[in-house]
Amino acid sequence: MSVELEEFSLRHFIPQFREFNSVTKENRTRLEPYFWWARATAITHIVFIMSGILAEKLSQIAHDLPYNKKFIIRQDGKFAGVVGLDDMSQNSPRTELWIFVTRECTGQNIASQAIKLVEEYATQKSIKKICTRVEYGNWPSRGMLQKNDYKIYKSRLNRWRGVVEQFWHKKLSDKNY
Repeated sequence: MSVELEEFSLRHFIPQFREFNSVTKENRTRLEPYFWWARATAITHIVFIMSGILAEKLSQIAHDLPYNKKFIIRQDGKFAGVVGLDDMSQNSPRTELWIFVTRECTGQNIASQAIKLVEEYATQKSIKKICTRVEYGNWPSRGMLQKNDYKIYKSRLNRWRGVVEQFWHKKLSDKNY
């Protein structure tokens, strides 16, 4: 079982969008509380994919602009989920991680493997710390983060969503910043 990451790209936009849209439909009730792009309209999916592609291209022109990097997770060539790093920039030592894995792929160590690959990418981009947040009741995600050496650094009530979120982080470098 091999897990690979495939970058979102303009060259593969149509097939990537079709896969992403079909999997989001199948997992909508599970994803909607956590991800804005899981809403029922196709336009939110297009905005999600295009924002990642265009923001990265703009950041290459103006080095200080933050951008989001999105990857499709593939298990043996099949769509298994999406992982991303948000608010990356040339001068920022930290980024925010988010991930979702399809229902069929949960419990197969795919998320952990994808996170390791994203951490390698972040290290190449000189990111020193990865942060993420998880709803308190999301036990599978909390367990997966703990297994991957992420540490809780605070909990807070998200008044907008009415849930308690835990904030996690992992240092990729021993240097202080």
